[in-house]
Amino acid sequence: MRGLAALASAAAGWVLITGVIPRPQIAVPRVQARTAASGIIVFVVSSAVLIGVIGVPFVALVVGLLLSLIPFVLAAKADKRKSDAVRDGWPDVLARVRTSISAGATLGDAVTDALHDAGGPFRAMADVIRREVVVGGGFTAGLVEVRSIEDDPLTDRIIATLSAASDAGGRRVGDIVGVLGQSAANELRLRKAHDAALTEQRMTVNVALAAPWVILVLTITTNPQSASAFSTAGGVVVVGIGLVGTVAGWLLAVRTARLNRAPRVFR
Repeated sequence: MRGLAALASAAAGWVLITGVIPRPQIAVPRVQARTAASGIIVFVVSSAVLIGVIGVPFVALVVGLLLSLIPFVLAAKADKRKSDAVRDGWPDVLARVRTSISAGATLGDAVTDALHDAGGPFRAMADVIRREVVVGGGFTAGLVEVRSIEDDPLTDRIIATLSAASDAGGRRVGDIVGVLGQSAANELRLRKAHDAALTEQRMTVNVALAAPWVILVLTITTNPQSASAFSTAGGVVVVGIGLVGTVAGWLLAVRTARLNRAPRVFR
């Protein structure tokens, strides 16, 4: 245990003094590599600090390991916010598309211009569609490419409907876009109400997972007898069982949260 404590302290000092962060050699996406590096930093620094505070290396390393999950949780929340921004912006985009069609624009031009004017991730969609049009794939091929990039059920349905409307043509394309926009707005209202209803449950799960470890650290810090007890083999077993239970509960919570997400029907 003392060797692990010394290793964690040395690694923390290296990172803080030199600012050099070990970079993974495996070819992974840049965002994932950054998140993994952040997790390593949190683990090293928090473990070193806790070893100095509570004086029980195994408990400090376990709590540091749990804290190292925070960057991954934050990254997942950032991805969700990005996905929510795309989903929430579709009604306005479709309203602009219908206005452009009413002014005489084609569906392809109306969609591309509306996506570009919306900015953010929608501008990237417009660039994808324009690139497909330039290379000869056409507007429908651009929509298919957007659908393959965006992992969102609502986007799938909108893209599939726009693609079908483009292939069918006719004077009722504007009406189809209007109905699609109203349907998207109604779905968003229902989804937000559903998410709001689950907020209390999420908070309860977070407190249930974090509270035992907070109490453990406070107990060891304020009670020398507890520190001695958790330094024994029996204490290590108890902490190990708690770690397994916490990780299992977190994985179940993540799995349950995914069940609340609408499945992708159009891929």
